[in-house]
Amino acid sequence: MIKKITCLIGISFYFITVFSETNQVSQIISRLNQIEHYRGEALFRVTLPMTDEEVEYKLSLQYQKNPADTLYGYSYFIDLTSESNPAINGNFIYYGSGNYYNFSNHRLREYHAEEDPAPFYDKMNNKSELPGIHRSGLFIEEFPMEIASRLQKSLNNPENRIQTYSDTLINNRKCNALYIDEYINGETIRSSVYIFDSESGTPIFKEIENNPGHLGSQTVTVKYISSDIKTPFPNNFFSEENFIKQKGNIIAPFRSNYFKAQNLAGKTAPNFSLPLLNNEKRFDLSEYEDRTLILAFVDTTSSFCKKTLDCAKYFSDNKSLLWITLLSEKNSDDLIKYQEENVLPGIVICDAQNIAAQYGIANYPTLFVISPEKRIIGVQIGYDPDMVQNLQQILETNIKD
Repeated sequence: MIKKITCLIGISFYFITVFSETNQVSQIISRLNQIEHYRGEALFRVTLPMTDEEVEYKLSLQYQKNPADTLYGYSYFIDLTSESNPAINGNFIYYGSGNYYNFSNHRLREYHAEEDPAPFYDKMNNKSELPGIHRSGLFIEEFPMEIASRLQKSLNNPENRIQTYSDTLINNRKCNALYIDEYINGETIRSSVYIFDSESGTPIFKEIENNPGHLGSQTVTVKYISSDIKTPFPNNFFSEENFIKQKGNIIAPFRSNYFKAQNLAGKTAPNFSLPLLNNEKRFDLSEYEDRTLILAFVDTTSSFCKKTLDCAKYFSDNKSLLWITLLSEKNSDDLIKYQEENVLPGIVICDAQNIAAQYGIANYPTLFVISPEKRIIGVQIGYDPDMVQNLQQILETNIKD
């Protein structure tokens, strides 16, 4: 039986000869895992739920195996461009030997396993495994080795339904295809189509529909324009030193701000006055001379910022301490709605970008602990699972009852 399917981005292909054995999937996974180095370009398209609005990115993907790296075993580099969203142009993601950089939304996130390995560890959330920072995000999943990992997880779940098609034709090109329905408690949570080149084993196309049949369904399609697994990379191509040479014009300003924030420790906190969210009143730092303050600079897009704000509850019983949430975004109805849905802690201030610059903020979240004398007694840059203990230690060391 021959079955024709036309996907969202207009690719028509024919499924011929259905196999249900897991051997076919295992062979595809094995070939993906055997790829030593990879260069590719892909069109990544997201169809947003309910509005049918589409956002498209062009990805430049590069990676190679790095057996010496026990954290991951790969080094990679991703460049992003977008005609539909020009603000994306110039964004990048890099990982190599325990060093991770992510530049997006005019922010640079930088993590180093030698300094703090915690962000690189896998975590459990509601019985689901969340990968470390270097394996998180949409675009990482487009690498062949991450596709192999996802396919293996699907294969290991006995609830899932997987169909393999070993003689799929696309423009008379022989390919291997998979159709996967993933289930939780009998309900379909994801439907996926994967197509791989029969000769090289590299991905050609994938389409994933999350929450199919629901109003909030979302479809992601990826069309691989090119793939090269034969040309090796030069020595040290994925070294952090080489990466910084390529992106130094972006990294340097953020790093100088990073050190500016760190160097504020022990100095007088820059004064400021900003509007409260959903209120005509203003917050003036100079008016709080009898309180210890925690200034939490955050934005609404980062999951690490949400985790940081969750830490505020551990200090709610301390009547001499005041938590201040400073949002980078301007006041708006959407921001007020966000506050209502997320119950932001303490005094909530908006439009804090200029003040963030005065404090040398390069990344969100960044926290400052300020004594009643308005001296900065502690700085916490980035989220840390031990953030509560870190803040408590700063308070115990510097604030006397």
